[in-house]
Amino acid sequence: MDGKALMTTSYDTAFGKVDLSYETVIKFLVRGNGKVTEQEVKLFIEMCKGQKLNPYVTGEVHLIKYGESPAQLVVGYYTYIRRAEDNPNHLYNESGIVVQRGDEIVKKEGACLYPTEKLVGGWCRVHKKRGDTEVTTYKEVSFSEYDKKNAIWKEKPCMMIEKVAVSQCLREAYPKDYEGMYTPEEIAPAEYDFDDNTNYTSADTESKPEPEPDRPVTQKERQQLFGQAQHYFGVEEGNAMVKDLLEKYGIESTQGMMKSHFDEIMKSLKTIHEETTAEYQEVPYTEVE
Repeated sequence: MDGKALMTTSYDTAFGKVDLSYETVIKFLVRGNGKVTEQEVKLFIEMCKGQKLNPYVTGEVHLIKYGESPAQLVVGYYTYIRRAEDNPNHLYNESGIVVQRGDEIVKKEGACLYPTEKLVGGWCRVHKKRGDTEVTTYKEVSFSEYDKKNAIWKEKPCMMIEKVAVSQCLREAYPKDYEGMYTPEEIAPAEYDFDDNTNYTSADTESKPEPEPDRPVTQKERQQLFGQAQHYFGVEEGNAMVKDLLEKYGIESTQGMMKSHFDEIMKSLKTIHEETTAEYQEVPYTEVE
């Protein structure tokens, strides 16, 4: 009997029963432009079975083969998060980025990089129970070490390096739950980009523009903001709406407001208007004195 035909297994996962065969892996589960070997397929099947991974669930697990490089099994970031939440000893985890502000190195929560900061790395702290005691595992990673300089790392560097820190910290905190499992943020080839569901596409197939650097808004843009709000809701209510949205983003005044906040507030105004108006018709911005 053909050895490939024997590469078939059935097992249970959190997302139901899985029937996994050599033919299925070859046809549907390999990403990249390389040709996987029988050994690589067998290792993929055994790893999925041993770790109870369901490759039919979007973003759960993939086998990547690029050129002549060894095939890599990568597990979706949110698979890591779910496994931690299912562990009875897990309490919670904190994470964020490490930035440089002038001569100072600062660890901050979240993944928002301010215009005056330089991204240095990511960090994560996992809190878990060990008997009746709470213990923590801490991990800090360098951005320069993991930056693959492809589109996803250029567009979302803070998010990516924070995910690397979380993945590594969870794996160190729960080694049995993550043995042999790595996320795409850590080891996916630089030739491949992926979204938050770990859907892979060749980075060479589409040229993505560099994101526009953030900057303070211009006087004309400030006028556009109030003009649009007043057109949607009237002068008094429009001005009040702008004030409420500024407070939501922690901004005291439109003077010195960053372009990224301007864009978000403009989108919010449009969304609110669409939700409160049965029929929406876009109109040009009107400048106000």
